[in-house]
Amino acid sequence: MAELSTNRRHHRVFLTKHTEYHRRDDECVAVRDRGSGLWLLDHAALRLRALTLPDMGQGEDFVGSRIQFWGRRTDVLTSPVTDIKRPGRPEVGHYISHARGGEVGSNRNASQLLVSCPA
Repeated sequence: MAELSTNRRHHRVFLTKHTEYHRRDDECVAVRDRGSGLWLLDHAALRLRALTLPDMGQGEDFVGSRIQFWGRRTDVLTSPVTDIKRPGRPEVGHYISHARGGEVGSNRNASQLLVSCPA
């Protein structure tokens, strides 16, 4: 019987100088400010898709590039990527898909969430 080599990993974190962009495949599912460590629940990149990303495990050549997110109403271009890593399990609990599913309120770290209101 042939063995299947399916990569089950979907989450990656793209770090820029000031921000972490957490991705599930090509969708931005969380954004965190690197200085404060706060999760930004109203960031323009949330739920947007990236135009071009490196394949899983091929990120070294992408460092120094920018991520361009696109959506129906807005586009976002990041500052240059400084590193690409895998998120820790505690980070995945902060993803916006969990917030929409009603799970963030039960999260012990919910006090670290930041919702900034547009002016």
